[in-house]
Formats: sequence, structure tokens, C-alpha cells
Amino acid sequence: MIALRRHIAALATLPESEAPVLSAYFDLRRPIEAQRAAFGMWATSARVTIGRDARRWFDAARADMEPLFRQTWAADIRSVAAFVRAGDHPLLMVMPFRATLDSHFAAGRLAAIFPLVQLKDRFHRFVVAIGSEDSARIFEITLGSVSEEILTTRPDMHGRLGREWSREHYHHRKTEDDRRFQRDQVAVITNLMAKRGLNHLILAGHPRHVARLSEALPKHIKARVAGTVFHSPNGHDPSAVLEQSVAAFIEAERNESRDTVERLHEQVRRGGLAVIGVHPCREAILSGCVGQLVISEGLPHADREELVRLATARDLAIEVCEGDELLASHGGVGCLLRYRPEFLVNAKYEVSDALGETGELS
Repeated sequence: MIALRRHIAALATLPESEAPVLSAYFDLRRPIEAQRAAFGMWATSARVTIGRDARRWFDAARADMEPLFRQTWAADIRSVAAFVRAGDHPLLMVMPFRATLDSHFAAGRLAAIFPLVQLKDRFHRFVVAIGSEDSARIFEITLGSVSEEILTTRPDMHGRLGREWSREHYHHRKTEDDRRFQRDQVAVITNLMAKRGLNHLILAGHPRHVARLSEALPKHIKARVAGTVFHSPNGHDPSAVLEQSVAAFIEAERNESRDTVERLHEQVRRGGLAVIGVHPCREAILSGCVGQLVISEGLPHADREELVRLATARDLAIEVCEGDELLASHGGVGCLLRYRPEFLVNAKYEVSDALGETGELS
């Protein structure tokens, strides 16, 4: 995620030049020869739209793209994004992903970054804690695949009952071990989320174990619980529970997106801290009063590329919505504001009045 953010920021602030940037997204689920043919057909058509003086740079960039079709990608790589520019300010950036991106090609003075912004908004990266009576398996999930697994277990004390301990002593030690077991789980979850910068947690397992772990979580971690899955693994195979956890996370993400659009709608309805429409959003971003850009994937290509580029360059939060009728009724884009643009205008006039004609405070 950190690398993706860094690459998006670099592309968003890429200086323009006479040489065009070729932006290519390849869906590797399709045969590579089909990808090469599709790219070739697009390049032949796109070349005609490029000015005569810049066509040599277009041809050079297209040639630099060819090695990608001979590259052997790992089995879990599902898509590749590539950005190439020739000329005096060359660029070659290739990013493989385990997520799926639709094939898409573009050429222009600036890189086409909306699919990357959309991917970042949907980036499935969270923690799943599956609890049972004797152990807890804690997973970091990245784009639907397990990227790290940590196992914590409870000490087995049953063999010591009657042989070393009385029943009262056994129950006392069991209570202490239960608490220690919960603390161990909380420590692993807290450290993993802090180390990786993760903001979402899914709790899974028997309802009794989920409830116990939830009660043991500190407030700042409990606030990040995105969902619960009341299902225990079948033996040692957690795959079914992990699949349900991914589905629970995606649903939580959709709910967050809907909540953001509802908040935008509420602010618009009462004339609060929001603007809608391409031109008002552009002006608001440029003025520096925007807190979050809310944008539909159905917005025309040129508008959405410009707005996400402006927002990325200013490190603004971006919420990408899919097929949301409420956002579509607002023209496909809106901004939640930190303050009204008029505040800056009024503040400017107040400072000017205070300084007076001499430029000194009166």
C-alpha cells in the first residue's frame, strides 16, 4: 500500500513534456498474445491522434512497452500497470498486482491514474482473528490472499488435573491462563495492525470466543472491527472462514462508501460543507478547502483523471463509488469540505481592511 501510494503520487505530479505518456493496464487473466494484439490495435489508432512532431516519441514508448509481453509473471500476478514515456524526460514504471484490473490503454501528456486510485480505495488489506477453545489463528489478508499467519495456543493443563493440582487449583490456573491467552491474542493483533498500518479487523469463530476477544480489545482496536463471522474452521482448513471474512470486509467497505455519499447528500441538502459537480469541485480543490473527494467511476474519463490528479497532488482522501444513484444525481462527483470557500474570501478582505492603504495595521 505504501509503494502504491508513492507511485500514484509520483504519477500525479509528473511534469508534462512534448513526449506523450503511454498508460497501459493489462488483465493477465487473458492470454498474453491477445493482450499484445489489443495493445497493437489501440496503438495504431491512437498514433493518428498524436501530433506529427510527437509521433517519434510515441513510437519509442510503444517499443519500450514490448518487453512486457515477453515477461514471465508469477502465478499469483493477475494484472500489470505500465507507464512509459520517451524523450528528454523518460519514464518507465511497471507495477504488477495480485488484484484484477481491466485492460485499458491511454496516451496523453499526463499518466492515466484513475484505475490505480480506484484500486487503492478498494485495496483489501486487513486482519482476521479466528478464535477457538485452544488456539487463535491470526491472518493478514492482502487482496484476498494470506500474506502472514500467526498462531497462538493455550497451554494444555488437562493432564495435570488430579495428578498435580486440585480441582480448585486447576480452575484458578485455567482462569489465569484464559486471561493470558486473551492478552496474547490482543498483543499479536495490536502489533500486527500497528506494524502494517492496517485499519480493519474481522473477528471469526464461535460466538462465545468472538465475544470474549471483542471484550478484551482496547477501544482504539475495537473501533476498527469491520465485521464478524460466526463460523469455525473445518479442522485445520480455515479457507471457508477466510472467504467469508473477505466478503464481510467488502460489505463493510461498501457500507463506508454509502455512508460517505449519504454524508455528502446531507451536507448538500442543508447547504453545509459540500460542493457537487465537476467545476465546483475543481475550484474547491484548488482553493485548498476540500477534505475528501467523492467520485463515481462513471464520470467521463477526462474529468475523473483531472480531479483525482488534483486531489492526489494535495494528499486528499478519495472515495471511489460504483454505480451509486445518489452520487449520479449530483453529477457523479462531490467534495466534502473542511470549510466554505467564502471563508478565505472574507478573511482576505478582513486582513486588507485591517492593513489599510499603508499596509500597516490600523
